Amino acid sequence: MKILLLGGSNAGMREGWAFQLQRLALEHEVENRFLGAVGSLYGLMTLLKMERAGASSPDVVIFEYCLNDVLLFAAGCLRPALVADTLEAIAACCVRRGIRLMLLCLDPRPTESKALRAARARARGLYLEAAKRCATPAIWLEDILGEPTRAHYQDENHLTVEASAKVAADMLRRIDEARIPLAHDAEIRFDYVDATQARRSGACELRHIESKVFEGDFIRLNRPGACHWPGNGRLVALMLRSDDTSGEYLIRAPQCAYRKNPRSQMQEIVANLMLLHYVTRNIVADCGVEIAMPDDEAALRRAPEDATLLAIAPTAPFLNQTLDIHAAIFWRPRSLAERISALLRRR
Repeated sequence: MKILLLGGSNAGMREGWAFQLQRLALEHEVENRFLGAVGSLYGLMTLLKMERAGASSPDVVIFEYCLNDVLLFAAGCLRPALVADTLEAIAACCVRRGIRLMLLCLDPRPTESKALRAARARARGLYLEAAKRCATPAIWLEDILGEPTRAHYQDENHLTVEASAKVAADMLRRIDEARIPLAHDAEIRFDYVDATQARRSGACELRHIESKVFEGDFIRLNRPGACHWPGNGRLVALMLRSDDTSGEYLIRAPQCAYRKNPRSQMQEIVANLMLLHYVTRNIVADCGVEIAMPDDEAALRRAPEDATLLAIAPTAPFLNQTLDIHAAIFWRPRSLAERISALLRRR
């Protein structure tokens, strides 16, 4: 069968669970589309991107972003309703394409941190609810290792080679348990707007970028340049590529404008970094948003900031700074009445 692996950095490590599963599953075709430091929303974007490109459907998706959602909850980047709707949309994608789904739920290393333990409980509750609602198998790390200990980890978030081998062997053994979700009423409450759909103006160009972890069309913005991203709902994330020329940009919506920094401490490890940047401010637009690279530094600095996780200051001269953007993701959260109605239907 054709197996698609969607996961975080544990899936991308040289001797991680995904690498070892590929080595074991010789009778299957296994594709690994991992990206570290992103959460379940990136996994949804990947499925929507593949569908839009007309890629052939896998038979099974192993979805491993629970650990990353834990870390993003702890960092204050996520809301529970966003993750719940993301998991529902992933199920909906699988239903309409006849794909079997299995959730692999890893954990960070056991810790004394109350914030991280609370984030773990929040994420696990959402994944458990999604699995029950859709009758989709969810494999928890304790199902494989027993109660995880610090000895199972090489650092705060990454399993040892030996623990990863056990995860790979167990997932391969259970692969026939994957099921097409029973979620015929599931909705996709998101707009994935890619670079080909954006309207460009000023100093910018459309270009194709390939890397080991991501390939797609990007708009390269220079100063002054701007692009309009059509979408409906709350802007929740931007898919960016950042390098040593990247600089602060402006998000403009009808009722607000915020500056944001695309650079991250993770560029100390990966210089040309592909990353889904979460938007933490409440930016709502019925007709999309504008992403701009203004050439007035003082005016840009006066705009309030939407914080970037692990941000570092731009290093290129202001007028030489750029921005590479692949996509904007909009989310239409349910109203309170809609949430109550959906809950009653499930009962």
